[in-house]
Amino acid sequence: MSVLHLKQNVVVKVIVTEEFKTDYKRELDHQLNTAQSKAKELKTSLARLVIESPGMGSPGYVESLKGRIEEERMLQEAVAAELSSRVKEVDSLGIGSLFPYTVIEGYVDVKEGDNLMKKVSSQEVIIKDGIIASINSGEGNHEEIKNE
Repeated sequence: MSVLHLKQNVVVKVIVTEEFKTDYKRELDHQLNTAQSKAKELKTSLARLVIESPGMGSPGYVESLKGRIEEERMLQEAVAAELSSRVKEVDSLGIGSLFPYTVIEGYVDVKEGDNLMKKVSSQEVIIKDGIIASINSGEGNHEEIKNE
């Protein structure tokens, strides 16, 4: 019987603990500071370009460069706004609640007679403080790992 090895997305959910909230918030704060710093650097670069542009060659090139810098600055500011929103979301998470943390790629084997939709959907891993607490497959299988 033939078997196929297929890629699929696996949702990783976290059981919220104080440790998770602290670590995730620290990670988000670092990313937020990075995005804000990049946006500030881009503003400075744009201002410098505006001041120096009269002495530069092609006005078309300078305008194109200004546009690219401004676009990147706006992107970094949007990233910073999204990260700020996530920090607020983390603050509001209840201890013990489930939080959809990320999606990772996984694999599943399928063979003739399998229900493809059940095999490749609804895969999730639930973790607590970095340890897998349970694995839920699309086939209705649920494997719980006991913490010792």
